[in-house]
Amino acid sequence: MKKVLTVYVTPLEMDSTEYHLVDLPAAQDRLDTLLLEMNKGFPLYTEVSDYCGREYLADHMPEDMDLKELNLLAGKLAEFSSTQEAAFEGLVRMDLDKGMTELPLCRLVDLANSVDCCHVAPGVVNDEQLGHFYVDNDFPVIPPGLPEELYEILDYEAIGRKARMEEGGVFTSEGYVVQHTDLDVSYSQSHCGPQMEVMST
Repeated sequence: MKKVLTVYVTPLEMDSTEYHLVDLPAAQDRLDTLLLEMNKGFPLYTEVSDYCGREYLADHMPEDMDLKELNLLAGKLAEFSSTQEAAFEGLVRMDLDKGMTELPLCRLVDLANSVDCCHVAPGVVNDEQLGHFYVDNDFPVIPPGLPEELYEILDYEAIGRKARMEEGGVFTSEGYVVQHTDLDVSYSQSHCGPQMEVMST
């Protein structure tokens, strides 16, 4: 399974110099062995040291992370196709656009479980390209029956911007992403309790 994240793990012990760099996802038995070795009666501090190309997560991961839950998330990301990876990045960016600055692991697992709730237009990375994509694929973004000669003078950037604003879509490194159905929030509801309900939409 491909590496998704590298994490720095150390005991929260005064003057401790012990640490491990762990590539995730990791096999459960390897993770269990590591946790057993580091169990010195102190809680563990876990920090992502390499996002492996997912820098959009940087500065938005929680400070206090459970290594097993982080490994669960990494396992899901490792199995993604490029389209699903774009959808996940899009869902993360949508949350950030709503003003969220830190995304709990429960929320990130929900988003990973919800990639099929999105449409992705691969390679569409700005409003002008989005306008062309929608017009070329007969989306209802211009009046029907428009004479062919007028297509050359259309403001595709304005068309794309209007569609994006109305849909609440976002551009990612891989293309344009828009959510079309409700998120799957079953993980957070079963593991994180009512504090996650405000983010269930």
